[in-house]
Amino acid sequence: MSALELLAILILAGAIIVLLYYYLIESGNVKTRLRSRVYNMGGKLTEEEGGRMSVSEKVSDVSDRIIHKVKEVPISTDIISSKIDAFLEEKSDELIKDWELATKDDIKTLQSRLDLVSRNISELEQRFNEYRGYTNKKLESLDKRLKKLEDKIK
Repeated sequence: MSALELLAILILAGAIIVLLYYYLIESGNVKTRLRSRVYNMGGKLTEEEGGRMSVSEKVSDVSDRIIHKVKEVPISTDIISSKIDAFLEEKSDELIKDWELATKDDIKTLQSRLDLVSRNISELEQRFNEYRGYTNKKLESLDKRLKKLEDKIK
């Protein structure tokens, strides 16, 4: 195993440890348990078992512990879903305001305004048709009178 591969493994293991640390902090009150385990892990890594542990053995031990820890973490869609629901419930007013979302009340208000406008348009159309008919009759009578006047002049 080259030094570059070893460095990559150490960086990866460190990143996984950091991610697990933040996950465990978020998932409950496990901060004290995690600290004690981290300190114990450090002590175990520095222990000598009939001589010094090689770097690859240390990395292997750390990766085994990480895998064991990951298997212990309960990953459930119900837990994630409940956390998302709690977040959305807590931040719903801000999300509606920031994203300019429409609520049921907004939709009801807009629906009632649409109904009112639709009725007003229907009424206007009906009145327009009435006045158009009345105006057409007036125009016809004016045309007849103009023709009579033109006929008299000729």
